[in-house]
Order: sequence, then structure tokens, then C-alpha cells
Amino acid sequence: MHPSGDVGTTLDAAVASVAILIDEPERFRQRAAAVAAELGTATIPELATRFHSPSSPEPTGFGVRERGMGGWLSAWQFAIFELLFHFGAAAVPLLRSVAFGEYDWIQGNAVEILIRLAAAGIDRQQTVSDLRRQLPVFRHEAILYAVGPVLTHAARDPAVTGVVSELDDLPEWRDAVRELQEE
Repeated sequence: MHPSGDVGTTLDAAVASVAILIDEPERFRQRAAAVAAELGTATIPELATRFHSPSSPEPTGFGVRERGMGGWLSAWQFAIFELLFHFGAAAVPLLRSVAFGEYDWIQGNAVEILIRLAAAGIDRQQTVSDLRRQLPVFRHEAILYAVGPVLTHAARDPAVTGVVSELDDLPEWRDAVRELQEE
């Protein structure tokens, strides 16, 4: 059991209820919105402790055999970040600390959510400014991990495309886009 007892167990179940929908993007987003509304922004600090601690055992269909090493962890992390997106401005301080802090593979997730929030009008100028300053010092894989999902969102959301256009002149951004389009 998680150190916080029942609250932790309930939070884990809530995150898992989003994560298991990772292969159904529309249902995933809808469930995340509903769960975020149920949980409320007071759970942000507790969610921040769970990035690398998915519920265990992993659900059926998310084992190593079906998803490879880290398959459940990846779905879990995407679920937490989608919840943070639905918390909006309240999640920005945590997202900035992950995106611009010490290297961790979840930096890309945080950058993706910051860009989506910027597209929704939340701290757009600050986010673009921070990204323009920080992307040149990011590890290449963190940039790739952010750019891939952002391009997916930009394909269906003109507001995300608008934020992306403000980053298109950065060589690191352009290189990542080119590399991902060649795959």
C-alpha cells in the first residue's frame, strides 16, 4: 500500500482508470477530465510523487509480454500528465519544475502539457519564452519525446499549431520535427 493509505489507493485507482484507456485517445481525454474534476487540484502534490510509481500489479494487457518493459509505466505517466492538463493553471508550477528541472524522461510529457495549456491561453507568453530559452540545452531525446505528441495535437488543434509556429525557428525544434517525420 502507498504510504498515504486509503487516499493513495484511491488516487492510484483514479490514475489507473485513465491509464487503461491510453489506446483510445478520445475516451482517455474524457476520462481524465472527469477524474480531474472528481479529484480536484489539491491532489497535485500527491500526483507529483507518483510519476515513477505506477499501481501494481499492472492491469491485464499492460504486462511486459503485451507492452514491453515500461509499458504500464508509460501509460501511467501519460495519465498523470493528462490529469495535470485538466487541472489547468493550478498545475503549471509543477509542470514547469518537471519540464525545466533536472533531466528525467518525463520532461517531454511536461513540455507537451505546457504547450497544450499555452494553446488554451494559460501562460502562453511565459511558456513560449521558457521553451525558447531552455530547448537549446535539453537532451535531444527529451525534445523528441515532447515534439511527437505535440505534433499529434497540432494536427487536430489549430491553437496548438499556433504555439508550435512560435517555436518553428528553433533549430532543436526543427531537427526533432524533421527526425520524427522521417520515421
